[in-house]
Amino acid sequence: MTRIGRRFVPSSTIERRVPVTNRKPEVSQNAHRCFPKPSTRLDRAFAQSAARLLDRRKLVAWAFAVKTRDQWKDQHTGVRLRRTLNLDPLRAEAHHIVPKEVRAVRYDVRNGICLSFATHFAVERGELRIEGTAWFTLQGTRYIDATAPVRFVRT
Repeated sequence: MTRIGRRFVPSSTIERRVPVTNRKPEVSQNAHRCFPKPSTRLDRAFAQSAARLLDRRKLVAWAFAVKTRDQWKDQHTGVRLRRTLNLDPLRAEAHHIVPKEVRAVRYDVRNGICLSFATHFAVERGELRIEGTAWFTLQGTRYIDATAPVRFVRT
């Protein structure tokens, strides 16, 4: 008897083993599928959780890229902003010009602008409207290009 891990195996079975290199790979009937649908509710829940985590990471990277491009300045007032989690009026926030529900430009840096917490709140409430001076076209739709200067209009 020879011990392999936690099990005791007769020595004769160890000598009769086929080397791994000579084994033929087993091909299942569903080998043509690249990504089979998860079969159980638990698998689907894990897949959805992984997708949400990936989306969150992409949005955080997008926000950091927008703030870095705008040099951590409020594009409405020109004031230098802070990197903090507190509800500070000078907290830097990245704003989607076209809502992030539009998947075509969700992670596009040209669709984002760096604003202070106070300015972002005013834009979200509809007190300020963002108007573009330059545009880009993606999949036949025209969007405001935030890499060029934008105008803020009181409504």
